[in-house]
Amino acid sequence: MVRSFPVESRLATNAENTKEADLVARALRGDGQAFASLVGPHLDLLHRIAARATGSPAIAEDAVQEALEIVHTQLARYQPGTSFKAFVASVAVRRARTLLRAEARRSRRESAVPSGQAPATPAEALAAEEVASRIRDALSTLPEKRQRVVLLRLDAGLGYAEIAAAVGTTEGSARVLVHHALRDLSERLHDLIDGEDGAGDRAGGSTP
Repeated sequence: MVRSFPVESRLATNAENTKEADLVARALRGDGQAFASLVGPHLDLLHRIAARATGSPAIAEDAVQEALEIVHTQLARYQPGTSFKAFVASVAVRRARTLLRAEARRSRRESAVPSGQAPATPAEALAAEEVASRIRDALSTLPEKRQRVVLLRLDAGLGYAEIAAAVGTTEGSARVLVHHALRDLSERLHDLIDGEDGAGDRAGGSTP
């Protein structure tokens, strides 16, 4: 009974891969419904990644839409048998970071213009924005590849092999990149982590 579980798991994975490969082939032939079925299961994931990377619902929505367009136009570059989730997540991360940089440049140009908007709950809104801003700032200090791998690990929930395929490196290197990225974020956000989880949790998770 126990021995049957890995076999059943492999059969399910093979069936899923076969279905995915069929959808990719149909989408490449111009089948819009096939493309929708292919990306549909990953939409929540893409929104989560984009929201984390940008801290803005509006920019995140734009990033997801543009990422889907890129995936559609570059679908032929996807290698059947590899993780499609990793493929689309990597596109979303890159697009979100690109749009965030563009928005930052625009904001600097318009920094003298007051927004004229007051939050409904100023204290809570300010606190939430400060946390989001701290996280975005901490992410922005990381090298580009570390930014990508930590978003793919934490928000996309990808395994190391999937991350390696998404960023073009080895699984061992992906593990090292994620480790260094998490260590750097922990150092920069230690006061927030202490406030959320307590000093004991941080100490237990910061082994070099």
